[in-house]
Amino acid sequence: MTTKQLSEKAALSLGWWNIYFLLKLALKFKGVIGFSTLYNFAFFFFLLIPVSSKWLRCVRNGLSVFIALWLLHYDSYLPPLDRLTAQLSQLLQFDKLYLIELVSRFISAEALIMLGLIIIGYFFAKQIFRVTTLVLVAMVYFSFNHAAQPLTAQAKVPEVELRTPAASRQEQTVQHIPEIIDDQGLNQYRTTFFSSEAQKTSTLNSGLSLNSNFDVLLLNICSIAWDDLELTGQANHPLFDTFDILFENFNSATSYSGPAVVRLLRASCGQQEHTDLFSPPGSKQCLLFDNLAQLGFKKELLLNHNGQFDNFMAHINNNIGAVSPVVDLNTLSPYQKSFDGSSIYRDSSVLNKWLSQRSQSGGSPTVTLYNSISAHDGNRIIHNKARNRLVSYKRQQKNLLDDLYAFINQLQYSNRNLMVVFVPEHGAAMRGDKMQVQGMREIPSNAITHVPVGIKFFGPDLKMQGNTVTINQPSSYLAISDLIGNVIANDIFSGKPFKLDDLIQELDKTEVVSQNQGTTMMKLKGATYLSLDDKSWIQYNSK
Repeated sequence: MTTKQLSEKAALSLGWWNIYFLLKLALKFKGVIGFSTLYNFAFFFFLLIPVSSKWLRCVRNGLSVFIALWLLHYDSYLPPLDRLTAQLSQLLQFDKLYLIELVSRFISAEALIMLGLIIIGYFFAKQIFRVTTLVLVAMVYFSFNHAAQPLTAQAKVPEVELRTPAASRQEQTVQHIPEIIDDQGLNQYRTTFFSSEAQKTSTLNSGLSLNSNFDVLLLNICSIAWDDLELTGQANHPLFDTFDILFENFNSATSYSGPAVVRLLRASCGQQEHTDLFSPPGSKQCLLFDNLAQLGFKKELLLNHNGQFDNFMAHINNNIGAVSPVVDLNTLSPYQKSFDGSSIYRDSSVLNKWLSQRSQSGGSPTVTLYNSISAHDGNRIIHNKARNRLVSYKRQQKNLLDDLYAFINQLQYSNRNLMVVFVPEHGAAMRGDKMQVQGMREIPSNAITHVPVGIKFFGPDLKMQGNTVTINQPSSYLAISDLIGNVIANDIFSGKPFKLDDLIQELDKTEVVSQNQGTTMMKLKGATYLSLDDKSWIQYNSK
C-alpha cells in the first residue's frame, strides 16, 4: 500500500477520537448524559474531513478539543455555561479545598474504570476492525433506539387540581390540560399553574386582629431534606416527634438559599416564578412580616453566619425591611468555617442567646427569622479532621438536629407564648443521582425540595386537644402563612380549648413545581419533568 493510500485510509479514521465517542455512548447507555444526534454526527464528520496541511491539522485539533468539551457539556445535565459564568464571582469566594472537592465529585471511580476499559478495548480492536465504522454504526443505533422517548408516548395527563384565590376558599376548580404529555401540554400546565398562583392570597389578609400576644419563630434551616435524613439515618430523630403539626409533603420550590428565603418571606401570596423573586413584590400583601407587623408583631432577624455570601442580607432586607440581627455574633465563639472561609456559630449558642435576650425584654409580640447554614455543603467543623464529605455532613446534621431538639425542650420551661415553625430552605443533595452529582443543586429535584416542615406551640395557658397532626397534601409556603392566620383567628393562646384539626382547615394546596434560574421541575402524578430552556421537557430519571 502506497503512502498516499495509507494517508487516505487514515483520513477516514477518527483515530483516538473514537475513544471520545465510545465514552459518550457508554455514559448515554447508563443514562448519565444525553446524546444530541445532530451535533454529535456533525462533529463526527467534521473530524473525518481530510486536511493535508500540517498547520491546518493543528488548528483543527485545537478547535476539535474546544468543540468536544462544549459538546460534552451540552449533552450533560449540567447548568448552561452562562449560568456558570454568572456565578464565577461566587465560585472564586470558595475555599480552595472545597473547590478541589467539588471538581473531584464529577470524576467518579466508575467513570475512570470505564474510560480505562474503553482505551484498552480500542487498542486491541483497532488491530482487527475499522473502529470508526463500528462507532458510526453504534451512534446510528443509539440515536434511533436509545434516544429519549418522546413525551407524547407517555401516559395521559391526569386532571390537576389548582386552588382558586383565597377570596373563594370554599370553592375549588379543576383545571384541565391536554391529555398527552408533550412540550406543549407541559408548557400549558406551567402557565396555568403560575396564573392560578398569582391570584392566591393568605388568610392573614382577611381582616384579622390579634387578641393574645405570642411570638413567632421561623427556623429557616439550610440543607435538610427528607432524602438527606433518610441517607444519614436521622429521619426518625426525636425532634420530629415533638412537632404538633408536621407537613410531610412540603415543597421548598427551589434548591438555593437566596430564592428560598425570599419565597418564605413572601409566603402570604401564591408561588411566584423564579424570575420575579428578585424584583420588588407586586403587592405588599405578599410580605409575611409586613402582614404580621400590621397586627402588632415586631420584626426580628437572627443568623448564625454573617449573611454576606450571594447578597443574602440584601434579599432579607428587601422583603423584611432594614433590620439587623438581634444577637451580636462577636460575643460568641465560632463553631465552623464556611465554604467561603467565614465563621459559623453553633445553633444552640445563638438560639439560647436570643431566648435569654427575649426573656429579659418582654414587651410586644415578635416575629423572628432565624437562618442557619450549619449543614451547608463545604463547611468544616473547627478542629475536626474528617475529610469525607458524607461523614462530615452526618456529624453537622446530627449536631444541628440535636441543638434544635434541646432548644425545643428548653422552650417547654420558658413560660412564653410561642409558635415555632421549622422550615428548611432546601436539601443538601448528599445522595446525588444519575443526572446530578452529590452536593450539586442546579436542578431542583424532588430529593432536594421535599423538606420536612414542623410546627410547635408553647404557652402556659395552651389547652390543645388532639395528637400530632400530619398534613399529606402537597403544600408550600402559602400554607404556613395560612396556618399562622388560623392560629390568630382561633386565638389559641387565650386559654380556651382548641383542636389541632381546626388549625389546618382550608390550608393552601400547592402542586409540586420547583425552579432555579433557567430550570423548572414539575411533578405530575408520580412522574417528574425537567426543562432547562423553558420550552422543551424531558422526564427526570434519577435512577
